[in-house]
Amino acid sequence: MSRNNYKEQISLNDLRLIVQVAEKYYIQQLTQSQIAEQLGVSRSTVSRMLSRARDEGIVRIQINYPEIRHKKLEVNLCERFSINEAIVIVLPKQYLEEGELRNWVGIQAAPFVNQMIQPKMIVGIGRGRTLAELAYGLSRVPNNCYDLKLVQLLGDIDINYSPARSTEITRLLSETYNGKAYYLNAPALVADVNLGMALMKSSTIQQVVRFYNSLDFAMAGVGTLANSPLVISGLLRPADIRKLARAGAVGDICGHFYNINGDLLDHVYSGIAIGISWEQLRNCSKLLVIATGKDKVEPLLGILRTGTVDILVTDENTAQELLRAYPDN
Repeated sequence: MSRNNYKEQISLNDLRLIVQVAEKYYIQQLTQSQIAEQLGVSRSTVSRMLSRARDEGIVRIQINYPEIRHKKLEVNLCERFSINEAIVIVLPKQYLEEGELRNWVGIQAAPFVNQMIQPKMIVGIGRGRTLAELAYGLSRVPNNCYDLKLVQLLGDIDINYSPARSTEITRLLSETYNGKAYYLNAPALVADVNLGMALMKSSTIQQVVRFYNSLDFAMAGVGTLANSPLVISGLLRPADIRKLARAGAVGDICGHFYNINGDLLDHVYSGIAIGISWEQLRNCSKLLVIATGKDKVEPLLGILRTGTVDILVTDENTAQELLRAYPDN
């Protein structure tokens, strides 16, 4: 007998029994064995009735996925700071430690960022711990993007290994997208300006720098002046830290310092950053900035006020703090 004929010949009593079995299983949450015992039928009969309940539309299974992005906060951020897009990740109910927060945001934002990356792009890669988590998340997202150029935007912080180093993030993403990596084999900051300028003119550095005017997309984190990797690694001398603090520096992006109003403070630093220039960063076709946590509110506020950011990735608590710190006038 065909399936259609069987469907036509199903009796009202059969339907009632199927509904009864479905109610016991899905509403009363009895096991199939318990239902079979109550009704005096075999367990396989109960299983067939449950399948029939779905086939007949008596039972419809719907999965309601939790909303991972906070749409209202995203709209408010875009309007308040005149950015093209915001990805605000909703936090789980349980408390997250600092490292767990970065991991959560990076992993959850990855599928949305992955959609922005297209074949043949030249992609600039900055540094940062949350950016490293995003890169890790991207490595787990299926994609069809190939033949990318992944370009390091800032020299490495120090000689010690860290997943937040630009080199490591560039390497991971080049493997993820089957792209070609261009590494900047130089320190992030050089105290001697003349030495730094000579490094920038070297042929190995120029092979990377030549891509900075043609970036299709760039991703970077922001650092605080107090505990930036630039400070922790000792690349910023105490005298420079004091000068930057007195000038009101609240953060840096790719080695460029700024205050909370978005004013560039590179002139305060006595050395030079080895990497992308401020103008090249501003002229990038699409700049994504990612950061989370209370200590990143002022650095984010400052960088958003520079007008360089196109896409912001953060968590809902940081987004709320940003909006409170910059009320709508």
